[in-house]
Amino acid sequence: MNIAMIMSGGVGRRFGAPIPKQYTLLKGKPVIDYVIDACKKAARVDKILIVIDKQCMKYSSALSDPDLDFAPNGKERLDSIKNGFDYIKSHYDCAKVVIFDAVAPFVYPELIDDYFIKLDEYDAVITAQKITGALGNKNFDPLDREDYYMTQSPEGFIFDKINSVLDTQFSSQELAWQLPRNSKFYLNFDFKNNLKLTYDFQLRYAEYLMDYLAEINAGGNNRIIDKSRFLTEGIRYFLLRIRPVETEQWLDKIAAEYNRLCEKWGITSFVPGQNSRYGIVLFAKSTKYGDCVMKFIPPFIGRYQAEVDSYRELSTEYMCGYLDCDDRAGALLLEKISPARYADFNDNIHLTAFFDRVDKSIRSAKTLERGERFLDYYKDLQKKLADIDTVPFCRNELEEHLQKAIAMYDRYFFDSPLYLCHGDLHAFNILLNKNGYAAVDPIGVRAPRELEYVRFIRNDILNIRSFGMRERLDLLLSYFSRWAGRKSLLLFLYIDTVYVTFNSTFEYPNDEQTRYNLKLINVIEQMIRQQMMN
Repeated sequence: MNIAMIMSGGVGRRFGAPIPKQYTLLKGKPVIDYVIDACKKAARVDKILIVIDKQCMKYSSALSDPDLDFAPNGKERLDSIKNGFDYIKSHYDCAKVVIFDAVAPFVYPELIDDYFIKLDEYDAVITAQKITGALGNKNFDPLDREDYYMTQSPEGFIFDKINSVLDTQFSSQELAWQLPRNSKFYLNFDFKNNLKLTYDFQLRYAEYLMDYLAEINAGGNNRIIDKSRFLTEGIRYFLLRIRPVETEQWLDKIAAEYNRLCEKWGITSFVPGQNSRYGIVLFAKSTKYGDCVMKFIPPFIGRYQAEVDSYRELSTEYMCGYLDCDDRAGALLLEKISPARYADFNDNIHLTAFFDRVDKSIRSAKTLERGERFLDYYKDLQKKLADIDTVPFCRNELEEHLQKAIAMYDRYFFDSPLYLCHGDLHAFNILLNKNGYAAVDPIGVRAPRELEYVRFIRNDILNIRSFGMRERLDLLLSYFSRWAGRKSLLLFLYIDTVYVTFNSTFEYPNDEQTRYNLKLINVIEQMIRQQMMN
């Protein structure tokens, strides 16, 4: 087997971000995701192993892919490599391994395949860069820079040969130097765009480089664009899986409309974001608007008008900036959020300021009546129960919980004031801007105001699986109770987790996520019983 091993255990002290740098967003996508995507697309990769601190898995939705395997990181890089090699030895019949850094996002499938091919002839393939400046040492010896080179990832090896000599106490982090001197080495000097992110300012370099490469590939706005450029991982995983014919037709329409939109909005280049499953997100450059985001929403999803109206009507105090829309293409133009790090519960200062703004906006907004435009949460909850026979798995459990959720809504929330809510304020829809957090991707829902808090609570618990559900829930309820009562939050959290779990049965190819959601529902239900007894 050919194994791609991605090293993602570093903490990035020099980078200066609140989370490890490999999870910082680059063009709206965690840096590590670019490496994972390239490995997935490489024809010669049989399995992807990620060496990681599992507490960090919450920072990238790509890490939830069941086809990925994981090994724990170690104290130092060589310790992490050993952990990865031990996992490989015990789980695979591995012939070749190529090692990647999660903070080096410019690898690409053809390069990866080439390293595996070269390992048919060589014991090691090393990415190398020539030294372009003068080379010196502290003794001021005259040195010829042509005798030296800098090493980088990726690096490829015949697995048994490198594993047999691996020494975690070796004096250098360069793994290839542990091989015997008579080994056959190949130095690859041809990978010139191999930017490794070490300092925070290099994110900007990476953005420019991505824009430059995208502009080269675009070939100008007069070219008929190939719809394959819009085929992101999110679209492949979700829309093409559940609605293949309609999705293909929609992609054809976007390709046909793209040049018109370029003229309308002054778009010169774009890089697609890979994670969005309900639409296409393009991080674009515009002569009119500067850095911006183009978002295309499929007509068969039915969210376009509600999202446009939500951007127009929700408070700019906490929403991402809205620039324009195009009904014909089903497209929105939005301000770009930068540095765009996902919201983090540990970032209490920014998070509290954000939800203070949300709370203030809700309390100052007018209440809505049933029957007005925007999705009616209660009616949609009832519809889910009516559609229970369409659920692919866990039908009986979900039917029982939906009946309880509707009864709970009737008792505690039916007479509550309804507001226009964003409707999906979980961590991945709240991004760090220069002025604090801002929200993206509104659904536009008529609902009690508790909805604006419970989705953050639920997703945080589901994404941090190393923390006990009940303990994490108690912590989050205590935090969010400053904006809504603890009891009402707990009750609406039950209702909404049931609501969302119904959706999850259609969004995932198996019942694993639904089962995990049901586990959380049972924990919430137990806490409600305890609350009622006290």
